[in-house]
Amino acid sequence: MATHIIHPTKVIAPQQLDEFLASGWRPTGQSIYTSDYLRTDDDELHGCLQIRLSLQDFTFKKRHRKLLRRNSARFRIVHEAARFPDGELLRVNRLYMDVHPEKTREDLEYNVMNEDGERVLNTQLFRVYDGERLVAFSYFDVGRRVIYTKAGIYDPAYAGYSLGVFTMLLEVQYGMQQDFTHYYPGYYAPTFPAFDYKLQLGPMTYREIHTGRWLPHPELHAGTGPMDPLTLNRSMLLTARDTLIAAGIRAEFREYPSFTGRFRPLREGENQMLDAPLLLLVGRPLPLEFYFVLTYDNEAQTYRYDVVRTANLYDMRVQLLSRQGVPRFTTPVVVHKRVLETAELPEIVRSVRERLQSGSRP
Repeated sequence: MATHIIHPTKVIAPQQLDEFLASGWRPTGQSIYTSDYLRTDDDELHGCLQIRLSLQDFTFKKRHRKLLRRNSARFRIVHEAARFPDGELLRVNRLYMDVHPEKTREDLEYNVMNEDGERVLNTQLFRVYDGERLVAFSYFDVGRRVIYTKAGIYDPAYAGYSLGVFTMLLEVQYGMQQDFTHYYPGYYAPTFPAFDYKLQLGPMTYREIHTGRWLPHPELHAGTGPMDPLTLNRSMLLTARDTLIAAGIRAEFREYPSFTGRFRPLREGENQMLDAPLLLLVGRPLPLEFYFVLTYDNEAQTYRYDVVRTANLYDMRVQLLSRQGVPRFTTPVVVHKRVLETAELPEIVRSVRERLQSGSRP
């Protein structure tokens, strides 16, 4: 399950949040989601890996100790339970949005309550003041022995004080004072450097997707690192494409940005949207907007041969081609029927050939 979201209606117990984070899930607002892939605002796709910092025997880097001392002396810090955002939070957020529109959202209340006005996570807030003027703040969720940081916002006029990093250091410091085990800064994307700063906090581990193990992450500029999930997925599908074509079967590679549709609320019993960022169109389109598609599941390490159908949705963001000129499959689809799931390409070839030769229909 590469992409999924849960909208809890009951309070998530602290231990339960610890377990969610350890198993590859993370908060967004007052929901819990997982995704091995990232779709950026400019409609490009990247793989992402969840990372965490062990707080056991952790020590700050020299430059971080200096930043903590300097800013702690310069600014006034307030720690409190997060509530509905007030005017000063909204003011700083608007200033930040003017410079970084892609890094925050106008509805700050999203961080502290769900659509029903309920709070299911223990969301905390750090405020940073210059005298009586709020200049930065951060939201973070607290479990039994872990912290997840989810938003750090600052007044751009104070950019020289590294307040975004400073609030993360305050959160780490708080976790150490509480004898917590881990600090989760979310994810980073190996092919999208905007999140690389997270790796600079200290020795990180990353979650290996197919085993669920947490492994040491190499230094950022060590020249080696875990494989990008999207790169792996692409490699497996291109191998499958070449195998199918060699067998005389039509197969066309497509990016599928509409995998993000899985984050929309679902009605009870509604079919699940296709869970993949990339796919192969196999054979020719079927009647009534049905398609045979092949995808690869990094976690299960299997190919999935499905019949899909249009989802009666329209993806307003999707571009026809990626920046590199890769064609996109622009129609959001749901899985109508799974034909076969296997790690063996010869089985896929046999199944595809049988269905195409028999003229099978959904």
